[in-house]
Amino acid sequence: MKTTFRVKGMSCAACAAHVEGAVAALDGVESVSVSLLTDSMRVEHSCDAQRIIEAVARAGFSAAVQENRAAVMSPVIEKVKDNRRNFLLSLLFLLPLLYLTMAHHMLHAPLPSLFTPSVHPLIYMGAQLLLAIPVVLINRHYFVRGFFAVLRRSPNMDTLIMVGSGVALVHGAVLFVLAVIHPQNATEYAMGLYVEASAMILTLVTLGKMLEGSAKNKTSEAIRALSALTPTHSHVVKDGVEVEIPTGELTVGDILRIRAGESIPADGVILEGDVSVNEASITGESLPIDKSEGDKLYCGCTVYNGTVLMRAESVGEDTSLSAVIRMVSEAAASKAPIARLADAVSRYFVPAVTLIALGTFIGWWIATDIGTALSHAIAVLVISCPCALGLATPTAIMTATGRGAQMGILIKSAEALEALGHVRYVAMDKTGTLTRAEMKVCGSKSADGVSTERLFAVARALESGSLHPIANAITEAAEAYTADRPTVSDFCTLTGLGVFARVDGKPCLAGNAALMEEYELEYEHLKNAADAFEEIGASTVYVSAGEDILGVIGVADTVREESGTAVADLHRMGMLTVLLTGDNRRAAEHVASTLGIDEVRAGMLPEEKAKAVLSLGERGKTAMIGDGINDAPSLSAATVGIAIGAGADAAIESADVVLKRSSLSDAVDAFALGRATLRNIRQNLFWALFYNSIGIPLAAGAFGLNLPPSYAALAMSLSSFCVVCNALRLRRFRRRPAADTEKAG
Repeated sequence: MKTTFRVKGMSCAACAAHVEGAVAALDGVESVSVSLLTDSMRVEHSCDAQRIIEAVARAGFSAAVQENRAAVMSPVIEKVKDNRRNFLLSLLFLLPLLYLTMAHHMLHAPLPSLFTPSVHPLIYMGAQLLLAIPVVLINRHYFVRGFFAVLRRSPNMDTLIMVGSGVALVHGAVLFVLAVIHPQNATEYAMGLYVEASAMILTLVTLGKMLEGSAKNKTSEAIRALSALTPTHSHVVKDGVEVEIPTGELTVGDILRIRAGESIPADGVILEGDVSVNEASITGESLPIDKSEGDKLYCGCTVYNGTVLMRAESVGEDTSLSAVIRMVSEAAASKAPIARLADAVSRYFVPAVTLIALGTFIGWWIATDIGTALSHAIAVLVISCPCALGLATPTAIMTATGRGAQMGILIKSAEALEALGHVRYVAMDKTGTLTRAEMKVCGSKSADGVSTERLFAVARALESGSLHPIANAITEAAEAYTADRPTVSDFCTLTGLGVFARVDGKPCLAGNAALMEEYELEYEHLKNAADAFEEIGASTVYVSAGEDILGVIGVADTVREESGTAVADLHRMGMLTVLLTGDNRRAAEHVASTLGIDEVRAGMLPEEKAKAVLSLGERGKTAMIGDGINDAPSLSAATVGIAIGAGADAAIESADVVLKRSSLSDAVDAFALGRATLRNIRQNLFWALFYNSIGIPLAAGAFGLNLPPSYAALAMSLSSFCVVCNALRLRRFRRRPAADTEKAG
């Protein structure tokens, strides 16, 4: 069972790592992934959910099962509001504090003599404390969370802020007490005060959190936009009367009236009327599609013109739109393998920074004085930013999966998104993937003494029980040859070979040459006709009745216009392309040569396709692109399985990525999006590690510079903001022309 939990109280990557470790230690938990970005946790478990909630509570946080997956970013929105309020309140006290402590000295601004340190040092110091303490109270959550994190032996970013700000405040309070006890030294004590650092650290950290939260919020725009597509109310026709009800009250079977300009509230089928529909929310294709009686309509799509009556077949959480939102939300909450580096660093980050700060304090105290030592130690504490590490991966993942959904590319997990960026070998099915699966009979050859009518009568009887595109083509063509309707019984599909059934009580077969050989039926007298069909890329279907071969039928498919361009793009990206098909070799090689595919493996059973994909996987990361139920094993065997959206449900369930437009060119975009995401994550991780590698020594005074704690707080706040803003660049990802398709490094 997989359950998504909302977790409260996390402030940095160290918190997320602590929660993850606490839950992973439970018996019955198979995998756990905590997202700092969404304040959520995805757990695959066999134990009771309450045990998981209790484990999170013991770790010092709170958790609850998250029912509404579409509201994945609501905690972020709440935090933005809280941080904005705290920042504005803190600013009311910080500004006069800064004027009091800095404006007079640095800008020579006028200052009443009452607040001049040389004249009234005690009043000067007391005023600073009175202005700083409210800022501490407003932002007390840093101290509360930081303190309890220490008690749990899992110090986090709040701990660093608590110590940095608290030490500055306590140092100021101690100096004030000393000034009261020793008034003759009050002026000296007043000049060594930097209480403003405590207030400024808290205010700037809160500002950074506010900016970071606002940027995080933008990463979920795609999810919120999809959620908003479902109308709040629907027009239901009952007993000939139209009534308006909340969409949440719709039930399967309701008759709905949809007018021009309205969004469709459920999945269903048109009963009456003609409309033009924008299905961009489902397929990513913005061009309108004409729909009429019997056609499907999907929730969240917009009617451009016309009015229809439709019957609701899927409502609420069962609609196609809900499935898209659920898939994107789950992908956003999952964790990519590349995040392991950040997780490993985060576990030891805070203790390491604390030790560095302590060493900095001791070193500077010995070399200079306690004031300078405290200033450098506080700067080390507050400039450190484990948040940037924790956000480096999930922000890019959420932005990319959301952007993919907008383009009709549904990526089921962060692991799949990362895998897309590493793919080197692309295996593809033929029918329905490279071709349109709109097959037509291109010719036939009957055995001696067998009429064309007899051949097609038996062929139609056999193929009428199959949904395969070849079967549909034969049953459609048979209408022009015969009106006979033989009795069919005992129908069964022989996977990868053809079909069997009893036609008028006689055992009959329709399938490829391998099927004829398996049943030891002689078909050599039809071989020349079959070869002629295969020369033009057609598939051949032999038809037998009893022990006699009745004839062979050629069925040709049309190659998709975009397939050739897509294969060329894959080559430009440095990928090797392989065609895996159950079709005959000549038909497969004809398609492969037309499209420029590197390697062909034909006449393959589903299990053989899966083995071929596994063998390719031994040479490098492999993707499999398919659409049929026969492709499910090979999709599962690939590093990343990509299903054409119009394909079978089994193929879509087995896939890691679904292309809703059923276009191979979208697979190229998926690979490009994966590479862009990997590049973005690496940039984020580099920045986070580089920032701390430079910032911590700088704050410690290693380069002979004196970095004030307030400047360190500002730098820390902006680091996470920069990481999130970099991830947001993925929102501008566009479908790329062939010339822009790049090779992976």
